[in-house]
Amino acid sequence: MAISPSINGQNSITNGLTNGHHVDGNNGTSGIHAKPRVFALDPLHSEALTFAEKHFDLVLPGDEGADQWREEAQGLLVRGSYVTAEDLERAASTKGGKLKYISKQGTGVDKIDTVNARKLGIPVMNTPGVNAQAVAELAFGMMLSLARQTPSIDRRIRKGASVTKLDGWKGQMLYGKTLGVIGGGNIGLLVAKMFAGAFSGKIVLYDPYLKSLDTWHAAIPNTSIHKVLEIDELLTTSDIVTIHVPLTPSTENMISASQFKIMKPTAILINTARGGIINEEDLAQALLNEEIFAAGLDAFTSEPPSLARYPELCASERVLMLPHIGAACESVQQATCLAMVQNLVNAFEGKVENRVC
Repeated sequence: MAISPSINGQNSITNGLTNGHHVDGNNGTSGIHAKPRVFALDPLHSEALTFAEKHFDLVLPGDEGADQWREEAQGLLVRGSYVTAEDLERAASTKGGKLKYISKQGTGVDKIDTVNARKLGIPVMNTPGVNAQAVAELAFGMMLSLARQTPSIDRRIRKGASVTKLDGWKGQMLYGKTLGVIGGGNIGLLVAKMFAGAFSGKIVLYDPYLKSLDTWHAAIPNTSIHKVLEIDELLTTSDIVTIHVPLTPSTENMISASQFKIMKPTAILINTARGGIINEEDLAQALLNEEIFAAGLDAFTSEPPSLARYPELCASERVLMLPHIGAACESVQQATCLAMVQNLVNAFEGKVENRVC
């Protein structure tokens, strides 16, 4: 099974964001020096907003004419909105083909139709690496919580149960265990470094796009790091499996019923990447059958996750569910938002960087 190049996680809080009530940003400029007309499809953080206003004729969500971006936008700033094939075709068919660039906050671009963007010659840029530390820390924290069954214990106490250490809890120690990392990009490397440093553990890596382990050995010295060619080898040998790849046709349902059956019954599965990489129905069944020990999920096919959408997963005490908060730290959101704007500024100056397609 092949996967696409590794990604870092992403995205979404709203604290400190500015939405609507925006004053036109032309500042009197006109003619050949007119600022590019840029539409932000999602709210911007205050620092990024100030920066964007200096460089663009900026239209924010809620501004008059905000829904005219398909006809008027030369550039797009996107955090969590969808940009479909129809959107792109309308934007490209406008007289003069106005839409020139799309800049995405975070690394995941699965909400943008990159196939059609490529066909239409519209570069899509992202912000790789900026949120890697935050996502890695969350993945690491989920491992610890699930290994010691703290979500289950907390839930029972809150429901009014009398809970003691004599109730047969089967928590696990992580010292000396094996971490399986699917995806060898920035986040995968950081999680592995944390795990090896904290628990003197071994690392098993699956990433067919990573040709050399030199960076890994330099970052995590004196640690056993084994790169496997087949994902099944990782799944059968790992005590914890953490996922850090994009959602693509080749990674969709990468972890399904057949994969759960070969994992250790004590295994912990972590996904801070994208929903759809794990088959959620198969996961619920695997937990019910005790084929694995626990799962920590910060990404779902339907977000945010809800009781109505995921009754089986919600019913399990061995699942920790979060609404894609891997990068939900104020400083990270500001940094990725600024990086998104900077990418677009650079593009209009002739320097297209961090291009995805």
